[in-house]
Amino acid sequence: MASKLPFAIEKALVGIGGEPKSVKRLRSDDLLIETLSAVQTKSFLLTKTFLNSPVSISPSKTFNSCHGSEPDLLATPEAEILEGLSDQGVIQFNRITIKKIQLLYRPNT
Repeated sequence: MASKLPFAIEKALVGIGGEPKSVKRLRSDDLLIETLSAVQTKSFLLTKTFLNSPVSISPSKTFNSCHGSEPDLLATPEAEILEGLSDQGVIQFNRITIKKIQLLYRPNT
C-alpha cells in the first residue's frame, strides 16, 4: 500500500463508498477508515479488491471503544453515570478495582 499514491487511494475510496469521514494510514501500513453512515460502512466491508489488489476489510475491535477514568465519578451511582453519558453513545461501563499489596522482606545477609 505504501507505493500507492495518496490521490489514487482517495479516488478509489470515494468510488467504493463515497467520501469517508476520515482516513488514516497506520504504522502497519493499513488504512483506518472512519465512515459517516452504516450504509457507507457496509459498502467498504463488501469490498474484495482495492486498487487492483485483493484486500481483507474488517471493523476495528480496538478503535470502536474508549477507555478512561474519571476520579469525580467514584462516588456516583452507576445509573446516574449511564444516564449522564448516554448522549455521548455510552451504553456500558465497568468499574475497576485495583488492590495494591506491599510486600516486606528481609534480604539474606
